[in-house]
Amino acid sequence: MNKQTNTQEHQQNNAVITTDIKENGRADAPLTRYFQIHFQHIHENARNVQAEITQLKQHVADLNVKLDQLTTMLISQQTIGNLSSPYFSTPKNKEH
Repeated sequence: MNKQTNTQEHQQNNAVITTDIKENGRADAPLTRYFQIHFQHIHENARNVQAEITQLKQHVADLNVKLDQLTTMLISQQTIGNLSSPYFSTPKNKEH
């Protein structure tokens, strides 16, 4: 059930409840159906949000792995650079 269909049913149920209250002074049956649809909608949204959270957690985990790999690569390149490049070497103390 998509969001638009759910919204349309929600509006239809509101109209039925309003009509029933005006005509009969009660809204027992439509009210039950209204809450059934309402809670169904809430559960569907909760499932969708949970699926999105699971996907986001996996995406964050993948990014953490890539970040660890890049950090390791940068550290090893810096270490190699320090050994071979005068620009990365520790300056020597010069006496005046």
